[in-house]
Amino acid sequence: MKEKKPNFHKKPIKSSHENEPAFNVYLDEKLVAEVRGNDPTRLTVIPMRELNDYDEDKLHEYIESMVSEQDY
Repeated sequence: MKEKKPNFHKKPIKSSHENEPAFNVYLDEKLVAEVRGNDPTRLTVIPMRELNDYDEDKLHEYIESMVSEQDY
């Protein structure tokens, strides 16, 4: 049986008071996390809903790939 890959996408939100980039991450249409920062070693990830282990692993992979794409 083939596992369905989660459909994550992001939407920018207002930057934090420290002018860090911030965005919400959605799984399909459900808000699953708020992410602040652009340094992959110091991101703040605020969970918004509980995910199963597989989706949580894929969420972290998505966030890591998204932040690495922003590197210059």
